[in-house]
Amino acid sequence: MNALEKNGRTSASPGFHMADAMELGVPVVRVKDMSKVLAFYTDDIGLKVKTRYTDSDNLEVVELGSSSKASILLLKHDPNATLSPPNSAGLYHYAVLVPDRKSLASTFLAIGNAGVLYEGFADHLVSEALYLHDVEQNGIEIYSDRPRSVWPNWKEISERAQKTGDYGTVMSVMGKPLDFNSLLHELSKDEREKPKSFQNGARIGHMHLRVTDLAISVKFYQEKIGLDIMMNLPNMSAAFLSAGGYHHHIGLNTWHSLGGPERVEGSTGLEGFVIRVPDAKTLEAMAAQFPGSYDPESKLLKIRDPDNIEIRIESA
Repeated sequence: MNALEKNGRTSASPGFHMADAMELGVPVVRVKDMSKVLAFYTDDIGLKVKTRYTDSDNLEVVELGSSSKASILLLKHDPNATLSPPNSAGLYHYAVLVPDRKSLASTFLAIGNAGVLYEGFADHLVSEALYLHDVEQNGIEIYSDRPRSVWPNWKEISERAQKTGDYGTVMSVMGKPLDFNSLLHELSKDEREKPKSFQNGARIGHMHLRVTDLAISVKFYQEKIGLDIMMNLPNMSAAFLSAGGYHHHIGLNTWHSLGGPERVEGSTGLEGFVIRVPDAKTLEAMAAQFPGSYDPESKLLKIRDPDNIEIRIESA
């Protein structure tokens, strides 16, 4: 058991604690120009259209994924959508987890060869990551995890920083330079010449949200969703929470959104995302936190966080 698993857990709501086996499902993103956005994701990023349908609001929805069974993104086409205010709550980025460094290296080359400009790269010690935005400025992270045995203890690091005021170790966790030479050595010469995006599959690993009040959102995701605080950095306007000792399933920050408006209905950008719990018993226990929000017929719990971001909770 690594340091995160031993020391990451903090007290949550006495009525509910999230199951360790929780996973995240697809984010739902409302877009104005479906043809342009879809071309970006299929032609440049290398995702595949899994299904298309019309929702209850008569809007076209396109489900995207990789070669694996897991879906990665739902695009909802609304040509009349209003533009989200830049200081509003919403998406900082959704994070696509690939299973290994080799897949990350191949994805890095394939997307770059398609002419997409990356906006950042980082080694977070727990993971290695690529950062970019789609054509309607929705943030994307693509990353692979390092083995849990080498993860630093985020909770211990953040608590020490709060006590001492020394944020040097925190900054190294937040992002060291990515070692491109080491990453690309995962590929053979042929693989470097013909890279493929998400060649070994991919799924949503975490969601990073813009929120308007960090303390209120931390309290909600800890006490209502039942996640553990892995790193809480109010002096840096960010926090990270998870289940099962993972480094983070939910990231929160107020870097651009402190005191701004909540997510506006009918606006572009993130509408919500899915949390998938392992069984019906866990779902029912979670539903007790939100009276009146559970539909027993569909076995779906639909709630909203303090910034009006929808969370759909379903059982695997």
